[in-house]
Order: sequence, then C-alpha cells, then structure tokens
Amino acid sequence: MVEAPTPLSRPAALSDQNKLLAALGYPIGIVALILALLDISKQDRFVKYHAWQALFLWITVIVLWIGSMVIAVIPILGWIIGALIGLLRIGIFIYSIVLAVWTYQGKYFEVPVVYGIAKKYME
Repeated sequence: MVEAPTPLSRPAALSDQNKLLAALGYPIGIVALILALLDISKQDRFVKYHAWQALFLWITVIVLWIGSMVIAVIPILGWIIGALIGLLRIGIFIYSIVLAVWTYQGKYFEVPVVYGIAKKYME
C-alpha cells in the first residue's frame, strides 16, 4: 500500500461516522454516489476523497459488466473472456472490502487507474 500524495488537507481528527460513510462507498456503490453528491463531501475532505474514488471504482465495475455481457454472446471465446471478466469483478469486490477497511482506519491511498480520473473531482 502506498500513501497517496494528495492536494487535500487532512483534517485533525476524523469522526468515526465520516470514516464509516467513506468506507461504505467502496463495497456499496450507491453510497459512494450519494456521498459524492451530498454536502457532507463538501465539508469533509476525507469523505470527498474516498467518495469520488469509490464512485469511479464502481463505474469501472459497471463498464466491465456491460463489456462482459456484450462479449459473452460470442461463442466459446466470449464465454471464456466473460468468465475471466466475472472473476475480475469478484476480485474487485474483494479489493473493495480491503479498501473499506483501510478507509475506516483513516488512510489515504490511490486505487490504480481510478485515482487518476477521480483526482479531478476531488479538488
């Protein structure tokens, strides 16, 4: 795990409620969407950082799901690629649980690929 250099200032003390809200955004995508759109993310930089990162992680998962549905109609090759993408989605879900634990511990980190896109919305 690499600590992310962020332009966001870290608050002096994070509340357990905000850490829990930010952590829930990783395994439950709708929570990330709600947090990104609500005022709480504007008030708390920690929540904003993780809400946007989790939201883009879930957008990636949805794109993979749609892609696997399209590819799955191709006989044999599509089934193999579809199964591999399905395994990748399971791996991403397990990774999201790990990210939720790290978030609840109050850590800032970068999710590969997703951070570069989400960084624009975090500022």
